[in-house]
Amino acid sequence: MAKFCTKCGKPLKDGKPCDCEKENKKEEIKEKIENDNDESSVDVGAAVNNCVNILLGMIKKPSNTLAKKANKNNFTLAIVSIIVNAIVFGLTVHFLYSNIFGHEGYDLSFVSSQLEIFTKLFGLGSITSNQGLNAGIFMIIMSFIIIGILYLMHTGIYKKAIDSKKIVGLVGISELFFTLGLIVTIIVSFISPIVALIVFLLVALCFCVHIHQGMLEVSDISSDKIVYTVSISLAIPVLAFLTTFATMLIIELGFLLG
Repeated sequence: MAKFCTKCGKPLKDGKPCDCEKENKKEEIKEKIENDNDESSVDVGAAVNNCVNILLGMIKKPSNTLAKKANKNNFTLAIVSIIVNAIVFGLTVHFLYSNIFGHEGYDLSFVSSQLEIFTKLFGLGSITSNQGLNAGIFMIIMSFIIIGILYLMHTGIYKKAIDSKKIVGLVGISELFFTLGLIVTIIVSFISPIVALIVFLLVALCFCVHIHQGMLEVSDISSDKIVYTVSISLAIPVLAFLTTFATMLIIELGFLLG
């Protein structure tokens, strides 16, 4: 008398187990792969939504947003933000040079040297004569130097433990807002050079304020120590920015008043 599989009803041959279990496993594996692909798609959408929500939070409630979002969960987003910000910063400087000041006929070699000197300090030499590319390289180097100094000041000088991913998150999320401001600067530069420079200055100042406020939220050291920590970490980029900004402003004012 023939025996039948209790799961699928197929007749069993020579008492061997039915192969329906193997087929079911194949289907399960296939379904799992499809589900993983679907989850990946959802993750991309979730990442975009998270980025938008953080950016809106940085506009409405920057301190609260930095306190909640500067963590290891947003580490990847922070790294991407740092890279994107460097690219946009380079483009901003490129447009300020090419589309605003280049046609005035001024010698801009002094401004260029302010950007190139910092690449030389790190043994990179004069990488390129393109001011925008130099500015982008400078920005990404400065971002990671800021992260390193903030972390080392905590762990080395003040002997306070802090998750390095919090520092990366703080800088990366702060640069989300900075990137938005740089995009506005590029757009405004085609309308009014002076207004573009003012926007450029304001978003840079906002970045410094965000770093300070963020440290107050994620750090355990006193507010007095945070002042010194943030000041030291931002010293090089602030000096470079102010020198370049002041030179650009003098050139534009000289053209307008001349």
